[in-house]
Amino acid sequence: MPKIDGVVVLYNPHIQLIANIDSYIDFVGTLFVIDNSEKKNYNIINELNRYKNIVYIDNNGNQGIAQALNLGAKLAIENVAKCLLTMDQDSKFENNDLGIMIDWIKNNNIDNIGLISPMHSNDEEILNKFHDTITMTSGNIVNLDILKRLGYFDEKLFIDSVDSEYCLRLMKYDISIKRVYNVILDHNLGEMKIYKVFGFLLKSFNHNAIRRYYMMRNRMYIYKKYYHTHPKFIKSDMRRAIVQFIKIIFLERDKLSKIRYTFKGIIDYYKGNFGKLSN
Repeated sequence: MPKIDGVVVLYNPHIQLIANIDSYIDFVGTLFVIDNSEKKNYNIINELNRYKNIVYIDNNGNQGIAQALNLGAKLAIENVAKCLLTMDQDSKFENNDLGIMIDWIKNNNIDNIGLISPMHSNDEEILNKFHDTITMTSGNIVNLDILKRLGYFDEKLFIDSVDSEYCLRLMKYDISIKRVYNVILDHNLGEMKIYKVFGFLLKSFNHNAIRRYYMMRNRMYIYKKYYHTHPKFIKSDMRRAIVQFIKIIFLERDKLSKIRYTFKGIIDYYKGNFGKLSN
Protein backbone atom coordinates (compact mmCIF):
# COMPACT_ATOMS: atom_id res chain seq x y z
CA MET A 1 0.00 0.00 0.00
CA PRO A 2 1.54 3.34 -1.07
CA LYS A 3 2.01 5.93 1.67
CA ILE A 4 -0.58 8.74 1.50
CA ASP A 5 0.01 12.25 2.82
CA GLY A 6 -2.45 15.13 2.48
CA VAL A 7 -2.59 18.85 1.79
CA VAL A 8 -5.33 21.36 2.53
CA VAL A 9 -5.08 24.96 1.34
CA LEU A 10 -6.48 27.70 3.58
CA TYR A 11 -7.75 31.15 2.71
CA ASN A 12 -9.55 33.00 5.51
CA PRO A 13 -10.94 29.74 6.91
CA HIS A 14 -13.97 29.31 9.16
CA ILE A 15 -13.75 27.27 12.36
CA GLN A 16 -15.72 24.54 10.48
CA LEU A 17 -12.32 23.70 8.98
CA ILE A 18 -11.43 21.70 12.11
CA ALA A 19 -14.45 19.41 11.75
CA ASN A 20 -13.67 19.00 8.04
CA ILE A 21 -10.08 17.98 8.80
CA ASP A 22 -11.32 15.49 11.39
CA SER A 23 -13.08 13.62 8.58
CA TYR A 24 -9.80 12.67 6.88
CA ILE A 25 -6.87 13.28 9.25
CA ASP A 26 -6.73 9.66 10.45
CA PHE A 27 -6.38 8.38 6.88
CA VAL A 28 -3.16 10.22 6.01
CA GLY A 29 0.38 10.03 7.30
CA THR A 30 1.09 13.77 7.44
CA LEU A 31 -1.33 16.57 6.59
CA PHE A 32 0.34 19.72 5.27
CA VAL A 33 -1.83 22.75 5.99
CA ILE A 34 -0.79 25.56 3.64
CA ASP A 35 -2.19 28.91 4.79
CA ASN A 36 -2.65 31.42 1.95
CA SER A 37 -4.54 33.88 4.17
CA GLU A 38 -3.31 37.45 4.22
CA LYS A 39 -4.48 37.79 7.82
CA LYS A 40 -3.99 34.72 9.98
CA ASN A 41 -6.64 33.25 12.28
CA TYR A 42 -4.62 32.30 15.34
CA ASN A 43 -7.55 30.56 17.03
CA ILE A 44 -7.61 28.08 14.17
CA ILE A 45 -3.81 27.82 14.07
CA ASN A 46 -3.78 26.94 17.78
CA GLU A 47 -6.37 24.22 17.14
CA LEU A 48 -4.28 22.81 14.29
CA ASN A 49 -1.18 22.66 16.49
CA ARG A 50 -2.91 20.10 18.70
CA TYR A 51 -2.74 17.46 15.96
CA LYS A 52 0.39 15.32 15.99
CA ASN A 53 0.42 14.66 12.25
CA ILE A 54 -0.33 18.20 11.00
CA VAL A 55 2.40 20.47 9.67
CA TYR A 56 1.15 24.06 9.48
CA ILE A 57 2.86 26.34 6.95
CA ASP A 58 2.37 30.10 6.75
CA ASN A 59 2.62 30.74 2.99
CA ASN A 60 3.22 34.48 3.43
CA GLY A 61 -0.01 35.62 1.83
CA ASN A 62 -2.00 34.34 -1.10
CA GLN A 63 0.38 32.58 -3.46
CA GLY A 64 -2.44 30.85 -5.35
CA ILE A 65 -3.95 27.39 -5.18
CA ALA A 66 -1.49 25.84 -7.66
CA GLN A 67 1.60 27.01 -5.76
CA ALA A 68 0.16 25.81 -2.45
CA LEU A 69 -0.73 22.39 -3.88
CA ASN A 70 2.75 22.09 -5.38
CA LEU A 71 4.33 22.98 -2.05
CA GLY A 72 2.28 20.26 -0.37
CA ALA A 73 3.22 17.77 -3.08
CA LYS A 74 6.94 18.51 -2.79
CA LEU A 75 6.82 18.18 0.99
CA ALA A 76 4.95 14.87 0.66
CA ILE A 77 7.56 13.58 -1.81
CA GLU A 78 10.33 14.55 0.63
CA ASN A 79 8.32 12.62 3.23
CA VAL A 80 8.50 9.52 0.97
CA ALA A 81 4.77 9.56 0.20
CA LYS A 82 3.56 8.03 -3.06
CA CYS A 83 0.12 9.66 -3.06
CA LEU A 84 -1.31 12.99 -1.95
CA LEU A 85 -4.85 13.73 -0.79
CA THR A 86 -5.75 17.25 -1.97
CA MET A 87 -8.50 19.02 -0.02
CA ASP A 88 -10.28 22.35 -0.06
CA GLN A 89 -10.88 23.92 3.34
CA ASP A 90 -14.67 23.63 2.95
CA SER A 91 -14.75 19.91 2.07
CA LYS A 92 -15.17 16.81 4.17
CA PHE A 93 -15.78 13.09 3.80
CA GLU A 94 -18.74 11.33 5.36
CA ASN A 95 -18.30 8.21 7.50
CA ASN A 96 -15.61 5.88 6.05
CA ASP A 97 -15.83 7.22 2.50
CA LEU A 98 -12.14 8.08 2.23
CA GLY A 99 -11.39 4.57 3.47
CA ILE A 100 -13.37 3.23 0.50
CA MET A 101 -11.11 5.16 -1.88
CA ILE A 102 -7.98 3.95 -0.10
CA ASP A 103 -9.23 0.34 -0.21
CA TRP A 104 -9.64 0.72 -3.96
CA ILE A 105 -5.99 1.79 -4.20
CA LYS A 106 -4.92 -1.19 -2.08
CA ASN A 107 -6.66 -3.59 -4.44
CA ASN A 108 -5.67 -2.08 -7.79
CA ASN A 109 -2.59 -1.15 -9.76
CA ILE A 110 -2.36 2.64 -9.98
CA ASP A 111 0.81 2.90 -12.08
CA ASN A 112 -1.13 4.50 -14.96
CA ILE A 113 -3.77 6.29 -12.86
CA GLY A 114 -3.11 9.97 -12.20
CA LEU A 115 -6.03 10.69 -9.87
CA ILE A 116 -8.46 8.72 -7.75
CA SER A 117 -11.45 11.02 -7.28
CA PRO A 118 -14.81 10.99 -5.47
CA MET A 119 -17.98 12.36 -6.97
CA HIS A 120 -18.64 15.97 -6.02
CA SER A 121 -22.44 15.94 -6.10
CA ASN A 122 -25.22 13.37 -6.16
CA ASP A 123 -26.15 14.20 -9.74
CA GLU A 124 -22.68 14.87 -11.14
CA GLU A 125 -22.85 11.80 -13.37
CA ILE A 126 -25.95 13.26 -15.03
CA LEU A 127 -24.96 16.93 -15.13
CA ASN A 128 -21.32 16.58 -16.14
CA LYS A 129 -20.83 14.51 -19.27
CA PHE A 130 -17.05 14.77 -18.76
CA HIS A 131 -17.20 13.39 -15.21
CA ASP A 132 -14.86 10.52 -16.13
CA THR A 133 -12.13 12.85 -17.34
CA ILE A 134 -12.48 16.21 -15.55
CA THR A 135 -12.70 16.50 -11.78
CA MET A 136 -12.30 19.18 -9.13
CA THR A 137 -9.24 19.27 -6.88
CA SER A 138 -10.88 18.59 -3.55
CA GLY A 139 -11.01 14.98 -2.38
CA ASN A 140 -8.60 13.67 -5.00
CA ILE A 141 -5.78 11.25 -4.28
CA VAL A 142 -2.94 12.25 -6.60
CA ASN A 143 -0.35 9.76 -7.85
CA LEU A 144 2.87 11.65 -7.05
CA ASP A 145 5.04 9.60 -9.42
CA ILE A 146 2.88 10.75 -12.32
CA LEU A 147 2.78 14.33 -11.03
CA LYS A 148 6.58 14.41 -11.01
CA ARG A 149 6.72 12.92 -14.51
CA LEU A 150 4.17 15.19 -16.18
CA GLY A 151 4.96 18.34 -14.22
CA TYR A 152 3.34 20.01 -11.23
CA PHE A 153 0.13 22.05 -11.16
CA ASP A 154 0.32 25.10 -13.44
CA GLU A 155 1.14 28.12 -11.26
CA LYS A 156 0.44 30.57 -14.10
CA LEU A 157 -3.25 29.99 -13.46
CA PHE A 158 -3.08 31.04 -9.77
CA ILE A 159 -6.68 29.99 -9.03
CA ASP A 160 -9.45 28.49 -11.18
CA SER A 161 -8.98 25.85 -13.88
CA VAL A 162 -5.92 24.44 -12.08
CA ASP A 163 -7.76 21.14 -11.68
CA SER A 164 -9.16 21.12 -15.23
CA GLU A 165 -5.75 21.84 -16.74
CA TYR A 166 -4.13 18.96 -14.88
CA CYS A 167 -6.91 16.56 -15.87
CA LEU A 168 -6.57 17.56 -19.52
CA ARG A 169 -2.81 17.06 -19.26
CA LEU A 170 -3.34 13.56 -17.87
CA MET A 171 -5.64 12.68 -20.76
CA LYS A 172 -3.17 14.09 -23.28
CA TYR A 173 -0.62 11.52 -22.10
CA ASP A 174 -3.17 8.67 -21.81
CA ILE A 175 -3.12 8.67 -18.02
CA SER A 176 -6.41 7.56 -16.45
CA ILE A 177 -8.63 9.21 -13.85
CA LYS A 178 -10.55 6.84 -11.60
CA ARG A 179 -13.88 8.08 -10.25
CA VAL A 180 -15.18 6.22 -7.20
CA TYR A 181 -18.91 6.55 -7.80
CA ASN A 182 -20.12 5.44 -4.38
CA VAL A 183 -18.15 8.18 -2.60
CA ILE A 184 -19.67 11.67 -2.67
CA LEU A 185 -17.60 14.46 -1.15
CA ASP A 186 -19.41 16.94 1.06
CA HIS A 187 -18.26 20.11 -0.66
CA ASN A 188 -19.41 23.73 -0.73
CA LEU A 189 -19.86 24.60 -4.41
CA GLY A 190 -20.25 28.32 -3.80
CA GLU A 191 -23.07 30.79 -3.31
CA MET A 192 -25.53 29.08 -5.60
CA LYS A 193 -28.93 30.66 -6.11
CA ILE A 194 -31.92 29.33 -8.01
CA TYR A 195 -33.94 31.77 -10.11
CA LYS A 196 -37.35 31.20 -11.67
CA VAL A 197 -37.49 32.67 -15.18
CA PHE A 198 -40.57 32.14 -17.38
CA GLY A 199 -41.39 29.02 -15.39
CA PHE A 200 -37.87 27.56 -15.66
CA LEU A 201 -35.53 27.10 -12.71
CA LEU A 202 -32.01 28.40 -13.40
CA LYS A 203 -28.94 27.96 -11.18
CA SER A 204 -26.24 30.59 -10.82
CA PHE A 205 -23.23 30.59 -8.49
CA ASN A 206 -22.80 34.37 -8.14
CA HIS A 207 -19.00 34.29 -8.18
CA ASN A 208 -17.50 37.71 -7.43
CA ALA A 209 -15.87 39.93 -10.06
CA ILE A 210 -12.28 38.91 -9.25
CA ARG A 211 -13.20 35.25 -9.52
CA ARG A 212 -14.83 35.95 -12.88
CA TYR A 213 -11.54 37.47 -14.03
CA TYR A 214 -9.57 34.31 -13.26
CA MET A 215 -12.25 32.05 -14.69
CA MET A 216 -12.21 33.80 -18.06
CA ARG A 217 -8.46 34.41 -18.33
CA ASN A 218 -7.61 30.82 -17.46
CA ARG A 219 -10.31 29.42 -19.71
CA MET A 220 -8.74 31.24 -22.64
CA TYR A 221 -5.36 29.74 -21.72
CA ILE A 222 -6.79 26.23 -21.62
CA TYR A 223 -8.72 26.70 -24.87
CA LYS A 224 -5.51 27.57 -26.70
CA LYS A 225 -3.43 24.86 -25.03
CA TYR A 226 -5.82 21.93 -25.44
CA TYR A 227 -8.16 22.73 -28.32
CA HIS A 228 -6.48 20.30 -30.73
CA THR A 229 -6.20 17.44 -28.24
CA HIS A 230 -9.57 17.85 -26.45
CA PRO A 231 -11.92 19.71 -28.84
CA LYS A 232 -15.15 18.22 -27.43
CA PHE A 233 -14.43 19.44 -23.92
CA ILE A 234 -13.24 22.85 -25.12
CA LYS A 235 -16.32 23.43 -27.29
CA SER A 236 -18.59 22.34 -24.43
CA ASP A 237 -16.85 24.68 -22.00
CA MET A 238 -17.09 27.56 -24.47
CA ARG A 239 -20.86 27.10 -24.53
CA ARG A 240 -20.86 26.96 -20.74
CA ALA A 241 -18.90 30.21 -20.55
CA ILE A 242 -21.42 31.94 -22.83
CA VAL A 243 -24.34 30.73 -20.68
CA GLN A 244 -22.60 31.95 -17.53
CA PHE A 245 -22.05 35.38 -19.10
CA ILE A 246 -25.73 35.61 -20.03
CA LYS A 247 -26.67 34.73 -16.45
CA ILE A 248 -24.42 37.52 -15.17
CA ILE A 249 -26.27 40.02 -17.40
CA PHE A 250 -29.80 38.91 -16.56
CA LEU A 251 -29.66 37.26 -13.13
CA GLU A 252 -26.71 38.21 -10.98
CA ARG A 253 -25.96 41.24 -8.84
CA ASP A 254 -22.89 43.49 -9.32
CA LYS A 255 -23.14 42.78 -13.04
CA LEU A 256 -21.15 45.77 -14.34
CA SER A 257 -18.12 44.89 -12.23
CA LYS A 258 -18.33 41.23 -13.23
CA ILE A 259 -18.60 42.10 -16.92
CA ARG A 260 -15.65 44.49 -16.65
CA TYR A 261 -13.43 41.90 -14.96
CA THR A 262 -14.51 39.20 -17.41
CA PHE A 263 -13.22 41.33 -20.29
CA LYS A 264 -10.13 42.24 -18.30
CA GLY A 265 -9.44 38.51 -18.05
CA ILE A 266 -9.61 38.21 -21.84
CA ILE A 267 -7.34 41.23 -22.33
CA ASP A 268 -4.77 39.97 -19.81
CA TYR A 269 -4.73 36.56 -21.49
CA TYR A 270 -3.79 38.18 -24.79
CA LYS A 271 -1.22 40.36 -23.03
CA GLY A 272 0.32 37.30 -21.40
CA ASN A 273 -0.44 38.55 -17.88
CA PHE A 274 -0.74 35.50 -15.63
CA GLY A 275 -0.33 34.72 -11.95
CA LYS A 276 -1.97 36.90 -9.33
CA LEU A 277 -4.15 39.78 -10.54
CA SER A 278 -2.49 43.12 -9.88
CA ASN A 279 -5.02 45.94 -9.67
